[in-house]
Amino acid sequence: MFSYEGGLVVALLIWLFSTVMLIVSINSQFERNLNKIGLRLSWVTLESKPLDADDLCRSLVGKVFRFLLVVGIGFPFIFLSWLYVLFAVGFYIYKKSKDAGAPQSVKEFRWRLRNTDLTFDQLVKELMKLNGDDLAEFEEIRAQIISELQERRVYCP
Repeated sequence: MFSYEGGLVVALLIWLFSTVMLIVSINSQFERNLNKIGLRLSWVTLESKPLDADDLCRSLVGKVFRFLLVVGIGFPFIFLSWLYVLFAVGFYIYKKSKDAGAPQSVKEFRWRLRNTDLTFDQLVKELMKLNGDDLAEFEEIRAQIISELQERRVYCP
């Protein structure tokens, strides 16, 4: 049961699953909401990171090549058999345990990002609630976020 070939099959299934999940996360509502406020998901760690102007103007061929590169880097590790399986399971457990201690307000914010199509103004209000800012300062904070996005050349009204 725990032969090298069995480990290869399990590792290949995990790799295929992670590839499909990467495609799903790249095209998710969460990613679209993050893009509105100048963030994107990292393809490696699936954590949010700042959106660059290069990310917006990348061609379809460039996006496909980058995806194949990220997915292809993991493929040779399948041949480590059970070691790859242990690493993948350990990484999954780490990600789940890291999110377990998040405050309820953060969990609710993430839920809204994943499940509802929020406008830019709604996203700014949610960020203000999360940071504990006064909603009376909405226009100032909104203008500040827009100016930051314009500086990075990623604001698309």
